[in-house]
Formats: sequence, C-alpha cells, structure tokens
Amino acid sequence: MHLLRFGSQKPRTADSPEEVMKRINDDVGVMISRGRFMGDRLDFGPNFVHVMVSRGDSGEAGPAGEVLDLGWRKNLKTTVGMDWLHNSMGGVVMATQGGPATATSATAFSATGSPGWAANALAGYRVVFPVTGLTTPPVYGNILSNATGATPSVGVDGWWNAADTAGTTPASTNAYIIIPGQGPSRYMAIGNDGTGPVAANTAMVSEITANACGRALATFAHTMGGSSQVHTLVKTWTASGAQSAQVGGLFTGGYGAAGGGILVAHTQFTSATLANGDSLQLTWTWTLPAAG
Repeated sequence: MHLLRFGSQKPRTADSPEEVMKRINDDVGVMISRGRFMGDRLDFGPNFVHVMVSRGDSGEAGPAGEVLDLGWRKNLKTTVGMDWLHNSMGGVVMATQGGPATATSATAFSATGSPGWAANALAGYRVVFPVTGLTTPPVYGNILSNATGATPSVGVDGWWNAADTAGTTPASTNAYIIIPGQGPSRYMAIGNDGTGPVAANTAMVSEITANACGRALATFAHTMGGSSQVHTLVKTWTASGAQSAQVGGLFTGGYGAAGGGILVAHTQFTSATLANGDSLQLTWTWTLPAAG
C-alpha cells in the first residue's frame, strides 16, 4: 500500500532524480484519489452570472424604462477553460521559433519557415510586436487561431496599445515574442442557441455579431490588496436592432470578431428579446480562495 508521509519527514535516498519525480507523481495521485492533502485546496466558487435587460425608448419589447432582472445563472467552466487556467498559472511557454514575421495585416501575421506549431496551438496566447523605433511602445494581439505547415499564419483580434486602444499594425518583417502563460479571459459574447452549454464546448453556437451585440471587452473590477475573494467582469450591449439572446461566453480574445480564442466559461439564461435601444447586461462573478 502506498503511504504518504505527513508532518515531520526524514530524507529518503533515491537512485536518480527520475525516481524522485516518480514518487512525487505517485504521491499526488494518492492525494487526489483518497482526498488526503498536505496543503490548502485551491477551490474556486461559487461562480455565477447575472443577467439584466433595460428597455429603451422604442417600447417594442416592453415598456420604456423597464428593467427586467433575469437572475443568476450557472457559470459552467469548460475543459479548455481549465487548461487555460493551468497554463496561465504555470506560465506555460510556447516556442516562438518562426520569427521574424514574413507578413502582417490588421488581423494576422505569418511566421518564418516551419515552426512546427500544431493547428490552433497558439489560441489564447498574446503576441507582442514592435512598431517602428525604440521609443515607440509596442503593440499586442490576442491570438485567436493559427495554421500549421510552412510559413503558417496566425490570426489575432487586432493590434492594441497597453490601454486597450487601437494600435498600429506592425511592419511586415518585424520580430515578435509570444508571452509565456496565456492572455486574460475578459471578452464576452452572447448567442441565440437553445442548446445547453456543456464542459466540452470549445466555441459558442450562433454567436451574435449583428445589431451592435458582438463580442466585446468587459470591465474588470476587484478590490486590490484587501480581503475580497471576488472579481467581476461586466459588459452591457445596447442593441441597434431586434435581437434575441440566451447564452453567454467568456473568451480570451475577440473585440467584436466572432470565433477563435479560448471559451473559458459558458452560461445559458432565460431568452431575452431586445428591440432597438434595449440593453442587455451580463455580470460574471468569480470567487477565488482567500489569502493565507
């Protein structure tokens, strides 16, 4: 029987570092399977999404000025979203062979040679490019997808300054770096598909791009340095035409472009019917472990 050693421990000799690593893996497996743990569990939750509709002046879908509270909904963490969390916390490194670029555009760049990236292996990362001279701040792009093969292309949601304002497209032969870890999941999307979300989802079906309801940057809020274990992400869409929505998603990139990036979390809510001028607000609430 495999016995874990808790508390005061005496050193154990081993024939090689590989043997020690095997012991570590065995110990972790026993901790998980038997519920025995030497430290604190990194528990997340409860995590919820709040949905609210505010009626505009048209009165077509409800009285002008009416506020409809659709309540709290389950925040479903996806499998790829949990991979994103591990990669973010662990600072996983994606090899950046393939630089400098051979071409750039407003939403893509191409790599030099054949870096060996698997298709879409870069989704969720951020890439940073210089623009011109040494005194000009660089720009970044949230990677949505990438191709494989010779001189593969990499799709981004645009080029952005540090303040999230639109940046300059870098020169076509500039060098670049792909930052360790992964980009934040602060881009919200809504859709109108009636199928309930499941953990295996990697994209939203029927993601909305029309009527000013496309994927967009959310507003982050958290009390820094305090006892708060909660942070929120809030986005309000004001429809420019008739639109219905009943699902929401949290992504690593987008800025109005449907598709691509990592779907970190998913939720379904009571179908909301919006007329021109009506607003829909999603508040994503995450609860993390307390300090200490």
